[in-house]
Amino acid sequence: MDRESMARELLKYMKSAEKGPAKEIAAVSKGEMAMLDYLVTQQRVTTPTELSICLDLSTARVANTLNSLERKGYVERIHDVVDRRKVLVHATESGKAVFLSEEKKAISHIGELFDELGEEDSRELVRLLRKVRLLMEQKERMMLAERKSDS
Repeated sequence: MDRESMARELLKYMKSAEKGPAKEIAAVSKGEMAMLDYLVTQQRVTTPTELSICLDLSTARVANTLNSLERKGYVERIHDVVDRRKVLVHATESGKAVFLSEEKKAISHIGELFDELGEEDSRELVRLLRKVRLLMEQKERMMLAERKSDS
C-alpha cells in the first residue's frame, strides 16, 4: 500500500473512531469536554485568554463554549477582585463531576477495545500513538520556529 493510500485509510479510521458509542451518551460536546479537561486538570482559576492559547482556539470559540458550559452549570465566570475588567473561569463541582464521569466512560470504552485487541496489540497501539504525538509536536515546534524567524 502506498503512502497516500495509507494516509487516507488512517484518516477514515480516525473519523470513524470519533463516531463511536461514547459520542451518543456524552453530556457535553467534544469541545466542551476539552475545556473541562483543562479546567479540572489545572485545578485553578484561569482566564479565557489562557484557554484560547492553551487549547489553540479562537477567542470567539472559547466564549461560545464557556457560554454553553456556564448555562449547564459546569463553569463559573467571576470578575477579578483586583482588576474588575479581568474575567476568571473555573470548573464548578458539577462540572468536575461531569468531566470525571465522561472520562470514566471513555476509559471504560477504551478498556473494552483493549480487551478485544489483547495486551500485545494494545501496548503496540499506545506506543505508536505516543510516537505519532511526539512527532507531531516536534513538527509543530519547527513550524512555529520558522514562523518566528520569518517575521
